[in-house]
Amino acid sequence: MLYHNSRPISSKTAAHRYANRPDRFYQWRNFFETRPEALDQIEEAFELQAEETRHDKYFIVPGRSNMITRMTDSDMLEIRSMISTDGPLEQWERSIKTAFPLKRTTSSMIGTYIPRFRGCCSSVADAESLTDALSKKSKFYRTELKRRMFESDEHRIEVSTMTFEDQEFTTIAISSESSDKVLAALKRFGFKPRANQNYGAFLCQFRSHSL
Repeated sequence: MLYHNSRPISSKTAAHRYANRPDRFYQWRNFFETRPEALDQIEEAFELQAEETRHDKYFIVPGRSNMITRMTDSDMLEIRSMISTDGPLEQWERSIKTAFPLKRTTSSMIGTYIPRFRGCCSSVADAESLTDALSKKSKFYRTELKRRMFESDEHRIEVSTMTFEDQEFTTIAISSESSDKVLAALKRFGFKPRANQNYGAFLCQFRSHSL
């Protein structure tokens, strides 16, 4: 369930809102084993826009942690590509975001972005069969997230409590179309700019899961 200002909102409304975010954005992310002190400042300074609990599956091709394939709640498939770095920040592009069933054109595009997945994706693939196929071609991870989204006019902050291998992590991501805005937020909250780690780099430290 998604919420806005502590009130339930439909997933369709939230999906529309976040599907229309910029396709390219600068981002800083880090993972914490304990609650960071800056989280109190974030909660006070920014308005909570939405929150949700969801299950994500990640498919990371070895050596390609800058290309992240994620399946959310067996409903949505998304591929994000890191297209450049600007100092300590990464610039990401939302290359593909699609619901099931996959369209033929989308299946073809997935194979273009990630050649190893060519042949796995087809218009008849459902979430279960695609998970089975992609997990054989990549490092595969399951996560459970409690995710909150905070926004201002300048940037978006994602705060998630992630349960992974029976351990809880807090991950914070600060995103904006402007790299300067992200750097200013890092300075404001006392985060170290070079302590930047995306999902692909973080998960690849762990042994791949099995179905």
